[in-house]
Amino acid sequence: MNILRFCINGQEREIDFSKPESPSPFCSVLHYIRHYEKLTGTKEMCGKGDCGACTVILASQTDSKGECNYRALDSCLLPLAELHGNHLLTIEAPADCMDTLPIREAFLKERASQCGFCSPGMVLSIYSHIKNGYPFTPAFIKRTLSGNLCRCTGYTTILQAALSLEKAGVIIKQNEKPLLFPVIENNSLHLRKNDESYIRPVSLTELKELLKDYPHLPLTGGLTGSGMTYRKSVIDVSHVKEMLACEETEDSITLGASCTIKDMSTLLGKHFPYMVPYLEDFASEQIRGKATIGGSLADGSPVGDIMPLCMAHNAVCIIMGPDSIREVFCDRFMLNYRKVDLKPGELILAARFERPAKNVFYAAFKQSRRKNMDISSVCLAAAIELINGKCHSVRLVYGGMAAVTAHARQTEKFLKGKVFSLSNCKKAANSIAADFEPLSDLRGSKQFRMDTAKNMLISLYQKYSEQNE
Repeated sequence: MNILRFCINGQEREIDFSKPESPSPFCSVLHYIRHYEKLTGTKEMCGKGDCGACTVILASQTDSKGECNYRALDSCLLPLAELHGNHLLTIEAPADCMDTLPIREAFLKERASQCGFCSPGMVLSIYSHIKNGYPFTPAFIKRTLSGNLCRCTGYTTILQAALSLEKAGVIIKQNEKPLLFPVIENNSLHLRKNDESYIRPVSLTELKELLKDYPHLPLTGGLTGSGMTYRKSVIDVSHVKEMLACEETEDSITLGASCTIKDMSTLLGKHFPYMVPYLEDFASEQIRGKATIGGSLADGSPVGDIMPLCMAHNAVCIIMGPDSIREVFCDRFMLNYRKVDLKPGELILAARFERPAKNVFYAAFKQSRRKNMDISSVCLAAAIELINGKCHSVRLVYGGMAAVTAHARQTEKFLKGKVFSLSNCKKAANSIAADFEPLSDLRGSKQFRMDTAKNMLISLYQKYSEQNE
């Protein structure tokens, strides 16, 4: 069937793409709700996930008892096809579906809304914070609102309004009724409109057959990076159950390629706490809940924030081909600028990380023009095994310093066998110039990158000292 089924603000919708008046499956949810539903409370500004003015709530049913998963997402990055089986909530939603009145009253009381353009998105991000049971601390509220820009510089009053809502969850829960969800079959989805085709398998078996039938179609997951340009025909792997799995053994932790950056923070963060603040700086809350591990790795960006972590942890990419599965260490996965070790017909199935090793100090740093909403100018992920205070093994992986994410080999060699001290880290910084010759671009000059890379070594020792005081 060529029909999309979802709910919006308490009402069911069906879109038959065989009808000429229907939108494209790749029509953004932002365009759909403003131009087809005439719901203009969701604002349109940047159109590329940078400002949060178009934030909506996407509720997904997690079990038969009515439990829901609430995600605040940028509707400008959300293709219409992704609404299938879900419930979309906009700022116009009635109170029995989504009660935002306590949040709006708090904004009014604290005078947190000035021009009002960003306010709908802010309100829905805070609503998601409440529904997900996140802590009401300044740091956590700032994390939730990391993807919402206020051009009137009203952040202080917005923060005050959000912090006053700690008890609002009880009121909201009392006023809301269980959300309605459309009845759909739990199988693959294939939507067609003219020469466009959106295909979404739900199992690895289905995916393998699709790869045989459509060998030239691009694969997508979160559609937040280079996948934003795919607006013709794609195979969306974000619902393949095997690629959403997390498997833990005595030796390793394996995350499916369709796990999001938020999943990565939750699942790996409990074993490697240092990853949590680093991954929170990956992007905004709206992007972290949608961008996938596999998408980030396959993109091959030299400043990708995930690859340095993988290389520092000696992680392995598990790659599925037409006839077999192979494994490649992340150290060898990036071949050249934007070129990775994926042959035709292959895709990343999962990434496997070694469990925390004894006596290993881990740390990661990111420097970017904007804290949460920009890719790195320079980033560093480090794993240093210390025995009797000396560096037994050293892994220093930099992003943004070369055409690919790379080890600082000469710097690693300098530190190996030496006492891990501030003095030696300062001396080691002089080796960075032998490891890299960075370029100048909009994110930073060559000298800025070199100075930042050196300073990150100093920060590395300072972080170690703080943890061992």
